[in-house]
Amino acid sequence: MKIFFEGFYGFKNAGDDAFVEVSSWGAEKYWNCNDNFFSGASLPETTRKIKTPNIKINAPGFDRITLLKNLKNTDYFISSGGSTFSKLPIHSNKSLASYYKLINNNLKLGAIGVSIGPFKNSQEEKKVIKYLKGLSFLSLRDKRSYEYSKTLNLNYDPVKAFDLAALLPSVFKSSNSTLNESFTEKKSIGISICNCESYYGGDLKKEINRNSYFKELVNLIITKTNAHLKIFIINGNSKIGDLKISNELMDGISQERFSIIPYFGNVKKTWDAISKCNLMISTRLHASIFACYANVPFILIEYHKKCSDFLNDIGQQEEYRVYDADVSPKETLNIVINILKNNYNKPTHLLETIALSKKNFTGTLLK
Repeated sequence: MKIFFEGFYGFKNAGDDAFVEVSSWGAEKYWNCNDNFFSGASLPETTRKIKTPNIKINAPGFDRITLLKNLKNTDYFISSGGSTFSKLPIHSNKSLASYYKLINNNLKLGAIGVSIGPFKNSQEEKKVIKYLKGLSFLSLRDKRSYEYSKTLNLNYDPVKAFDLAALLPSVFKSSNSTLNESFTEKKSIGISICNCESYYGGDLKKEINRNSYFKELVNLIITKTNAHLKIFIINGNSKIGDLKISNELMDGISQERFSIIPYFGNVKKTWDAISKCNLMISTRLHASIFACYANVPFILIEYHKKCSDFLNDIGQQEEYRVYDADVSPKETLNIVINILKNNYNKPTHLLETIALSKKNFTGTLLK
């Protein structure tokens, strides 16, 4: 059996890299499949060997030709992980795979660990619905997407699952039974900031307010605690990555008080680095997801619906919700100080969401 996995891979984003890591592990463990191909030119280092199409010519559009060539002997084309169903461009991998299926009905389409929406307009929604109706299976990573999928009259039963990254402790054989106990007198706080509206459109006022909030909060932490800040570059992409905004966040702060943790291109290294923090404060969703399942306390700024979906589904305590920078930096500082004193209540649904995440594989057993 050959599986071709597709997603937003190869763009130097540790969150999307995690989907590659977990998909290759899960396909081997639950589906007994080692012949796993992943789209993307700059794929991460993974604990299990993965394959990528051999793109011999680096020219626009040639990757699509390579995709079609690889689909010839592929059994399953699977979209794995992320917010991959908010639009469906005609030149996308999914569109090409659906066209190819018209001439080769042996190819089966599927999706695991994904979200649906929000849609830019009704036209995009209709395109996505049409594609979903052509799938053989679908597992959703949040309750909202699952409930939406149940209204579509699909010819299969969608699976209520969860984000694939919840399985990272299983992939890396790390325990998640107890709260992170690496507390020392000198605390370390992970920081992960990103822009969104600047790159993808939207209300820039929200981004400006969010970043101002983060800047004020960091200055308060530097002033009121002796914590060392670890600035994680979760997205290392040169155009839409985190380095520029991270440098702006640290502008004016003594270099002795912080260190930059680069994008590694290796999920295990990022996981290990986050695991050693006493707290994570992030805008990047997967910085918080990594922290959550590594048993590191975290505060997630809800810049996108997917962040709110995640916090709702894991049962994050209300006392740690700051929403989209709607809680004042001073109030947030009190939360930070309390957590650094080892006063932290974990989300209430961690074990439940890990079990749900396994359903991405056990609930969609390939035949």
